[in-house]
Amino acid sequence: MNATEITNAFSVDVEDWYQVSDFEAQVRLEDWDKYESRVVENTRRLLRLLAEFKVKGTFFILTWNAERYPGLVEEIAADGHEVATHGYAHRLVYEQGRDLYKQDLERSQEILMGVLGDPVKGYRAPSFSVTSRSMWALEVMLEAGLKYDSSIFPVQDPLYGIPGALRFPFVIHQSGDRKLVEFPMTTAKVGSKNLPLGGGAYLRLLPYHYMRWGMRRVNREGEPALVYLHPWEIDPDQPRIKTRGKRGFSTHYLRLEAMEDKLRRLLSEFKFAPMSQVLAERGWDQP
Repeated sequence: MNATEITNAFSVDVEDWYQVSDFEAQVRLEDWDKYESRVVENTRRLLRLLAEFKVKGTFFILTWNAERYPGLVEEIAADGHEVATHGYAHRLVYEQGRDLYKQDLERSQEILMGVLGDPVKGYRAPSFSVTSRSMWALEVMLEAGLKYDSSIFPVQDPLYGIPGALRFPFVIHQSGDRKLVEFPMTTAKVGSKNLPLGGGAYLRLLPYHYMRWGMRRVNREGEPALVYLHPWEIDPDQPRIKTRGKRGFSTHYLRLEAMEDKLRRLLSEFKFAPMSQVLAERGWDQP
């Protein structure tokens, strides 16, 4: 298949600016209501931008926000985008343990079911925190009726990653005739090394030509790339707080002013669709 014919997957993790792992030391879940919320307007900005380029994507909703702004979830679905779950409280899977994780996931599904009336198919863990420490989460996902996961990043990182994971969609867990497909975050392979791609901070912090080069390289392999970002990444005017995150240094506020222009270039140069559509077009069974 010609690289220009490949349909890539576009996704958004719908979090507010303060609901990130890098802020956990300063911002407690029980205090989230005290912070200025910008998630509705920032998400609407993304929706307008995607409409301009006639692109549909998958929106992984952090459902603490869906509880408070169910109309935003309805707007996303009404615009023709796929809705999936990002869990409820944005806690790392490997720090929750199985029981708390199961509660968080089921709570998120119930909230979205209550808004949309239909179950969601997909899930993405906060900060890609399905790692070798939390592979048990895959069985929980399958038991919960999910069809695909997008939580594994085939790189080595202090916060996330499974370096030896497969780079393109595959069945990661199966029980009887039920299966869970993994759509891993995109990497560009150079020699024996996987270079992180995908979007988010990598799109925001690195030169645009790196992203374009990596996506073209992946497409020449005959495979779709998976792009992701957060609504707060196109909001350079968001409030500032001192950061002391999981990494010891946060990239949260860097290059926010450059993100929208890079995103416009990306949307104009590549073809995109929601994740479940891309999976179905590639032959995966996604009812």
